[in-house]
Amino acid sequence: MAKSNWSYLERERRTGEYEEMTVRSIGHWSIADDKRWPREVVDGYHLSSETGVGMIGPTALHIADGAIYRDRHKLTYRSYILQQDNEEKKLDAIFESAKSRLSDLAAGIPESIRARYIPAMRHLFWGLGMSQIYGSAYTAHGTVMNSLLFQVFDSMRHAQRLVELSWQINLSAATEPIDSREIWLEWKPVQGLRKYIEQGLTVFDWGESLVAFDFVFNPIFQPVHNVIMVDIPEVSGDWAISHFWLHLSEDVKRHLVAGEDFVAAMLKEDERNRDVIQGWILAWYWRAVDAIEGLRPVVEEGSLIGFDQLKEGILARYSEMLLRYGLETPSHQTRKGERHDAVAGISR
Repeated sequence: MAKSNWSYLERERRTGEYEEMTVRSIGHWSIADDKRWPREVVDGYHLSSETGVGMIGPTALHIADGAIYRDRHKLTYRSYILQQDNEEKKLDAIFESAKSRLSDLAAGIPESIRARYIPAMRHLFWGLGMSQIYGSAYTAHGTVMNSLLFQVFDSMRHAQRLVELSWQINLSAATEPIDSREIWLEWKPVQGLRKYIEQGLTVFDWGESLVAFDFVFNPIFQPVHNVIMVDIPEVSGDWAISHFWLHLSEDVKRHLVAGEDFVAAMLKEDERNRDVIQGWILAWYWRAVDAIEGLRPVVEEGSLIGFDQLKEGILARYSEMLLRYGLETPSHQTRKGERHDAVAGISR
């Protein structure tokens, strides 16, 4: 049972389980006297926790109240495990009920999805997990650390389940072994995704990493991913794959909420954070657009909706989201730097 937040005997509000595990959490380590860190890093990002422990806070964000961001779901390890245990049982049931027919069912979906896209997606989620691990390790704030750690669990779960799905649907359909690594490294439609992940893993600022993935990438990429993993299989008569991703996508909804809540909290915390976050959006928006543009041939091969219509709707909704926070959508005139060359076809 959940711990009560109120003590009637002492007539005072107790600290809840979530607050105990996050708000009161101190940082991970001290770097103030560690000579292995460059002096400019120590000087530029050093801060102290309420306990006086010197810590690194590698972010350009201005944060005085480390607990201003809160996970609205108030997840703790115990509640997360209870929730995901039920979800895993549902996924197992989907696999068991469809296992004998998964290869036949998957034969109806385009080969580009069955034999290429689904096998490659394990690498996407492994990369997302690595970025979330970095953020959870380097943020000085327990509430952010807690949220990102559960995102790591989600990403590893998605990768594992996609490996299992790929194995089942290609068990008898594939004429030769499928090399997911080669697909991820060489198949043109996912090169924009790979580029986004690899560039995201070079980011030093944990705040930028969180915004780049939860506030920019996911709102733009996930709708396209849902079309590929849900809409197209449904059209092809493959209910198992559709329900498979619908269950996993519940995790992604939490990530989307976390991205918006984090940005809202940072804007409320300090007005200077607006320019910081706007700069990050400018840096990552067009990379995310290029990433989904690469998937154009995959969508057009099996979707009932044209890619241009899908993309236009996604970007319009994203712009509306930015407006809610007083942020601007980058214009084409602001676009600069290297661009991923979107492909015209599915073959390498």
